[in-house]
Amino acid sequence: MATMYGVMITLSPKRLAQIEGDPETLEDVLDARHETEIPGLLDLGVTWDALDVIYSDRGKDAILGDAILGRSGRKLDGDETSYHSARVIDAKRVGEIAKKLEELGAAHVKARYSALAAAQAHGDLGAKPDDEEREGLQIIAKRLIALYKDAAKQSHQMLVMIVD
Repeated sequence: MATMYGVMITLSPKRLAQIEGDPETLEDVLDARHETEIPGLLDLGVTWDALDVIYSDRGKDAILGDAILGRSGRKLDGDETSYHSARVIDAKRVGEIAKKLEELGAAHVKARYSALAAAQAHGDLGAKPDDEEREGLQIIAKRLIALYKDAAKQSHQMLVMIVD
């Protein structure tokens, strides 16, 4: 199975129009994420599935099921690229997700980490209990919460996608 990576980008109305108007912009942003820090972009790497298990139990929590995979989000307009998983979460839902993530906090990772082994998370995260791995997930969870909190504060939408 190919390694897949989760990427999230906050979408101001201007950024959304730019990406939908010229889908190659998204490709450029994704390529540039390795060389430069892009405001409003969070690269989850291979942790996307583990975080989805931890926070939504693979979509069982409808609100948090959107946090990583945007299950109820709309497909990106004008996206004839290879980013078929790209979903746009509207600003209202971003606010709901931000609130729920903030209530649970990054400590939720520690509470649910053991669930990863049974879930067979992508990248074998949690397959063997590992404190360093768990702490790494908590760090990314803090960034995820901060990204949603900031996007909600600005009434931005969120683009979530899985890329290989």
